[in-house]
Amino acid sequence: MNIHDFSVPVKDAVLKKNEIRKSVSKNITGEADRILKKPIPDTDYSLFRLYHITGKRADYHQPLMEKRKNLVFLAMAYYLTRKQQYLLKLQDYIWDTCNEPIWSAPAHLPEKLNFDHTYIDLLATSTAAKLAEIYALSCDGLDENIKSRIIHELEKRIFIPFYRHPEDYGWFKRHDSNWCAVCCGNIGVSVILAGRNGVYFEEILDNVSEAIKSYLDNFDTSGGWVEGISYWNYGITNAVKFIDILYRATAGKINLFNHPKLQLAGLFPVHCFLPPDGFVNFGDSHSHALLNRETVLLLSRYTESGKYLSWLTKHIRLRDLEEIITLREIKAQRPKTPEKTFIHFKDIGWVITRKSWRDKDTCVLAVKAGNNGEPHNQIDVGQFIFHVFGEDFLCDHGAGEYTKDYFSPRRYENPFCNAEGHSLIFIDGKGQGIGKEFSGRIIRAEHSQIKDIISIDITAAYPQGLATKIIRTLTLLKKSGYGSLLIEDLVETAGEKIVESRIQFNGRLKKLDRTHLIIEGTRGKLVLNILAPEKLSISVMSFKNPGTIYNTRTDIKFLRLISKSKGSVCFSIEAIPVE
Repeated sequence: MNIHDFSVPVKDAVLKKNEIRKSVSKNITGEADRILKKPIPDTDYSLFRLYHITGKRADYHQPLMEKRKNLVFLAMAYYLTRKQQYLLKLQDYIWDTCNEPIWSAPAHLPEKLNFDHTYIDLLATSTAAKLAEIYALSCDGLDENIKSRIIHELEKRIFIPFYRHPEDYGWFKRHDSNWCAVCCGNIGVSVILAGRNGVYFEEILDNVSEAIKSYLDNFDTSGGWVEGISYWNYGITNAVKFIDILYRATAGKINLFNHPKLQLAGLFPVHCFLPPDGFVNFGDSHSHALLNRETVLLLSRYTESGKYLSWLTKHIRLRDLEEIITLREIKAQRPKTPEKTFIHFKDIGWVITRKSWRDKDTCVLAVKAGNNGEPHNQIDVGQFIFHVFGEDFLCDHGAGEYTKDYFSPRRYENPFCNAEGHSLIFIDGKGQGIGKEFSGRIIRAEHSQIKDIISIDITAAYPQGLATKIIRTLTLLKKSGYGSLLIEDLVETAGEKIVESRIQFNGRLKKLDRTHLIIEGTRGKLVLNILAPEKLSISVMSFKNPGTIYNTRTDIKFLRLISKSKGSVCFSIEAIPVE
């Protein structure tokens, strides 16, 4: 990459005075005034070591993230007002942050630290980007010692080690993971804003740019992301932040917004949208994820799918004021209501379909195939969500609590991750296998005005010998009312087997008779008619919530339908929304 392409002053690459949106000034100064009255959050060793003792992240993570948030608010308040009280407290925060021995999260570090090794993770690169942004925008006000300290720490902790040994960091070439986008995006931002004079500048920019392009190459051809909506948001936010600053710093000479996959990436959150303010939450995702304002608006402005993202912003809350650059006013495209109600993300094996974009109460069906060795994997080949009246009646439970065990070989003991916590088939009590080789294929994805049909062959998701064929077919009937869903599971076995179809649900379940049930939600009901097989047992079970960062329910409930297979058995369930 040519250094001469970087013709725009560093400050202007981030923010110009005429771009500032006035509406947020009072909120920022009000928050900064509160921060002035409080001590800097403590991130001492006693908190740091607790992760390896208890397995819990929050003890150290919470004050660490509060410190970064306060750092940004003080920087924004100083940039807007140039008041000394904000600058003095900001410098104390910078000094304290630079005094931290390691910027990484304990969860991303070995228990026994090697202080000769430089650890670079998501939080380290995010901290670097925040400091580089402050350096670029407030350089004329900061003390010389503070400015020198920022550059010293960026070079020591990020620029030099990454420049010398990028291959030491596994995320650098994990292009199918959000880590690649987050770490590389933040490093790219940092080096543009605070490292243009370094010998490492051009090589770091070349490496980062190629990594971001490869990350974008891994998106589905229709814009989908295998890790789900939460990590779509996290990864692409940091990638787009870099792409935007690269574009601005080179006066548009280097434009990664033109990447064909990025042009379509906005279709993913649009089609994942579940009214009134939720999202399809397969994998370690949150059904009420807050998308980053800056990301959504930049994609709305520069990409082909932007007009639909502009529409989406009218219906959801956005995460805002996380960095100084979010002070910018960004003019997005005029919103346009999406036209296609059916999308098949073929590369990641998802289908999402709905009866209408205009009626918030009408039904949405999301179906997942994929494999059981994906990033942020859960055992969920064949999982589905049925959403109506603004609720996930037939649901995915999303992410469990992020603990040491959750990202260890014990991950699949957790019902949020294992087969037992999903709407799947079990044969003689056994579920799907773990690993990429255990997979499913969408073999039929048909769309019409009257009905949509999605069939998944999930046979290969199970260890050999359990079944000769397992086909799940979901039919969304759209002709009348709010629509309805037909769930059909065909299971063929060699010899006699006990087969269970498990359905995860939200709401209060009432049993009318042996084959008719009602799930009561807040604003409506879902009637379940068990059409087949004739001989089966039905029970409602639950597992105790082992802890989740998003879900406060104490018990997770599911329906068990059990029958014998003497060669084959077919489960057939009709789900009808009733107002």
